[in-house]
Amino acid sequence: MTLNPLYPVPLKKDDTLAVIAPAGQLRDIPDFAKGIAILKDMGFQVKFPRNLWPGAGYLADSDENRALEFNKLFSDPQVNGFIMMRGGYGCLRMIDRIDLKQIVRSPKIIVGYSDITILQNYLYEQTGLVSLHGPVVTSLSNGTNSSLESLYHCLTGNWHTAITPQKIEILQDGPSASGQLVGGNLASLVTLLGTLYDFNWDKKIVLLEDIDEAPYRIDRMLTQLFMAGKLDNISGLILGDFSVSSYQDDIEKLRYREQVWSRVAELCGHATYPIWANFPFGHCPENITLPLGAMAKMDREKTSLLFTYTEQPD
Repeated sequence: MTLNPLYPVPLKKDDTLAVIAPAGQLRDIPDFAKGIAILKDMGFQVKFPRNLWPGAGYLADSDENRALEFNKLFSDPQVNGFIMMRGGYGCLRMIDRIDLKQIVRSPKIIVGYSDITILQNYLYEQTGLVSLHGPVVTSLSNGTNSSLESLYHCLTGNWHTAITPQKIEILQDGPSASGQLVGGNLASLVTLLGTLYDFNWDKKIVLLEDIDEAPYRIDRMLTQLFMAGKLDNISGLILGDFSVSSYQDDIEKLRYREQVWSRVAELCGHATYPIWANFPFGHCPENITLPLGAMAKMDREKTSLLFTYTEQPD
């Protein structure tokens, strides 16, 4: 059964954003502090643990405590929305502990990316919650002005503004496509295959991005998605940033991206849906905020991504 979108209440000045850590451990306190300052400069109150997170190896805390933090703060009437501390790894280990009923009762904004997309797609699939694929606290200080502006506009309810990137690459032409926007981090989404938390991609517009993966690993993950049938019946595919942080040479970066794009084109060449690449989202400074779960349209004539408030089709 496909659920109707569940729209969270937009934020306004002086509303409280809670910072939660459902995944990786805090590694860079200076970047965290800068991110908090940016959110306050936007006009929001920010709530986070006084002693930050204790850490449990590569995780911010135990599975039980990370889920408890999420549930406790989501039920707090003084908290108006959530931004994730960072991605990393860990959402898959705690999502079975989330109280879904309180999300339906009082939907709130959730923003994050990378491993957080496991949580976001799960909440969309289970409740219809529209969340924001956008920066986490520790990435805010490295964001461009346009990335920060996009985040602010989406937090305050203006996420339906059309996005028309200037440097988009059309890997496969096709008619204008419509569907709910889903997806996110490639490596994270692949871990859902064969689990109870995998979700239906049919008739959806799918986002994919990743960072610091060797070309053969990207190939392996894309091939696994293809062989699992995940790319067969989607409405459209949008590739965000694919990069390796150690690459400094522009030619080297371009060759890497073209390897990724070429493999996608090989796998999806049988399909008729549009495939766009070089869209500004993911592990990059130009991480434009996008509404996961919202109805979207890939406009062929304008090469724009459009969003609408609408119920999902039967």
